[in-house]
Amino acid sequence: MSPAAPHRPMPFITRVRVDNYKSIAHCDVALGRFTVLLGLNAAGKSNFLDALRFVRDALVKSPAEAVAARGGWEEVLRRVPEPATSCTIGLEFHLPAITHDAKPWVGRYEITLAPPTVPETGRDAGPGVRIQRELCEMRRLGVKGRANAERFLMRDRTGKGRRQKRLQLSHLSEGEPFDELFGALTEMFFYSPDLANLRKASANTPTTGALGEDGGDFGPALAALGEQERERVSQYLGVIVPGVMEVGPTDPAADYIAARINFATDGETEPHVFRAESMSEGTIRAIGLLTALFQPDAREGWIPLIAIEEPELALHPLAAGALYDALTEASEHVQVLATTQSAELFDRKEADLSAIRVVAAEHGVTVIGEVDPVSRSIVADGLATTAELLRSDQLRPVVEAPAQPDEQPEGEE
Repeated sequence: MSPAAPHRPMPFITRVRVDNYKSIAHCDVALGRFTVLLGLNAAGKSNFLDALRFVRDALVKSPAEAVAARGGWEEVLRRVPEPATSCTIGLEFHLPAITHDAKPWVGRYEITLAPPTVPETGRDAGPGVRIQRELCEMRRLGVKGRANAERFLMRDRTGKGRRQKRLQLSHLSEGEPFDELFGALTEMFFYSPDLANLRKASANTPTTGALGEDGGDFGPALAALGEQERERVSQYLGVIVPGVMEVGPTDPAADYIAARINFATDGETEPHVFRAESMSEGTIRAIGLLTALFQPDAREGWIPLIAIEEPELALHPLAAGALYDALTEASEHVQVLATTQSAELFDRKEADLSAIRVVAAEHGVTVIGEVDPVSRSIVADGLATTAELLRSDQLRPVVEAPAQPDEQPEGEE
């Protein structure tokens, strides 16, 4: 019997520390169940998400392949105000107990990577990787004693063998409790759909049903939604696109299936049926986003985190309210992390500004932090909206000085 799906009352990733990754010199960001990175174009929002995705890709494949997929070290390491020689990504996490009689795990996982040798020329050193440091600490909440704590620390792994090229957590992925952490980190879902994938029909086979991060298998993913989830998708889309009565797949018995909507205008008794290829870009993107949020693996806890860039893309600003409600409802089951350059999501009374992390670029370097107290007061007093502050570049992040981890790891100087 397979284990029950984990219940996730807490966010999976509770804190992210990044040093010298792309445009980020340093950030220390707390995350909640629903967090939005808000900032202007080129502020570095995508780089923060990619730091999380980098950890996933490095575990699934290898650090060298993750670097190569991003164009080599020259594209990974921070370049200004001076070139960095290594980068660090650290995550604090909460892993729910799979069985009711067990306690959840909390801990941190951190990797520091660098090129095999630091190039004096400053040019790309290629995809090779030196694993300078890999640390993992896990302990069960509410349980004392070393028997309920696990830890490993690896340093300076530069060997040429295949085993030496992979992260230690990957090697430990078949043993408890590291298998739980490895599984959660590698199941993080980074939704970045391709419009062509959302429009095309996909093979209807018994193995399909999971939505691809690029929007692939969209029709089968719609077919895999439960009745309640499909109804929620239809209700939200009906608010975003007035007249939509139902969202679903085309003929579920066909060899190939795609997205479909039933649409009716005022006074019509028979709905019109529109297939994916006939839908507007905004409509099909909205259905894809809603499907990603309410897909079975997310609702049942198997996907611990969904990251979405620009959820409002190609939609009218009036759709922001429905998007906000969909994102917050989904965050009851899966941690949601989104980026946006539009503050319309929060231009409503019930919006929680504590969910915002402001992202700004200062002298070419990304800074990330919570909304500053002055901006909170301005919005609370009705003197300006969040969107107005953003458009006038007056929304600033509260950035604290780099801090050391809460506890010094055992055995380290």
